[in-house]
Parts: sequence; C-alpha cells; structure tokens
Amino acid sequence: MKFSVDFSAAVYQGDSGSGSGQSGGTSGGAVKDILADKGGEIHTITTGHTVQEVIDTLNSFKIGALVVADDDKRPIGIVSERDIVVGIGQKGKELFAEKVDTIMTANPVCCAPDARVHEVMQKMTDGRFRHMPVVSDGKLCGMISIGDVVRKRLLELEYENEQMMAYMSG
Repeated sequence: MKFSVDFSAAVYQGDSGSGSGQSGGTSGGAVKDILADKGGEIHTITTGHTVQEVIDTLNSFKIGALVVADDDKRPIGIVSERDIVVGIGQKGKELFAEKVDTIMTANPVCCAPDARVHEVMQKMTDGRFRHMPVVSDGKLCGMISIGDVVRKRLLELEYENEQMMAYMSG
C-alpha cells in the first residue's frame, strides 16, 4: 500500500513527538525540508499482511523499512530488514507465512515535520534505529531514514562552511 503527500507548499503546526517546539530560527533544518526533497510517496503495510509480502514490498521499492499503519494512516508499528533477519534466525522459513505484527516494532519512535534534523539524528543514533515515521496531527505524513538525515546535515555543514569562508575572505 502506498500514498503520496505533497510537501512543497505545506505549512505545519507543531506536533507532539518532535521534542523540539522550536521554529526556523534554530540551527539546522527541519524534517519537512527532507520530506520536500524526497517527495511525498510513503509505503505502508497493514497487520493483515504476511512477512513474505513485507519482503516483496521492500524489494520492489528498494527500501529498508515499512510503516505498519492502521486504516486511518496512523503508524502502529514499523518493520525493517533487521526485523526480518532476526525473525528468520529465530523461526526459520516458517516466518514467511506469519503476519507482520509478529516481527514489527510496535509504537515506533516518530517525529513531527518541524522537528530539527540534528535532534532527529540524535534520537536515531541513541535508539540505534535507521528509519523514523513522520507524523502530523496523529497521521503518518512521511518516513525518513538515517541516510536522509545524514545527507541533510552534511549539506547544512557545507553551507555553513561556505558562509564562514566567504565571511573570512570578504
């Protein structure tokens, strides 16, 4: 299952879960900037699907995790390649026929679109996970990976470096 969200002209309100409550005046960009760059396609699955269907979906879209969502697009879990590998190690090939909720991580750590990139990076590093659903008003509106966050932070640092060099030379 997939759906799209257009972030190019979106305006976001603060949402619990970001932990920041900060506006654009702080250092670092916001998660909504990452989502605008990535586009709004979000891949989800429901608890009624099997682990084999999760594997097929991950392979077909060349992604590393899926949000497990309810009918109202609220994230209730997340399932990643790592969850599948651990499940196979525990249950063997019988895992493929089981439902996704047997291996998903329930109640995933989420962030809001206005969460600061450096804060999200810290949460992901501390929690040792690589994917984070983005939620606004209780509904799923995106998914970011550690690769997205690192890429955004490197661009920010490059820009800051260029600004500092321009200041020092001019």
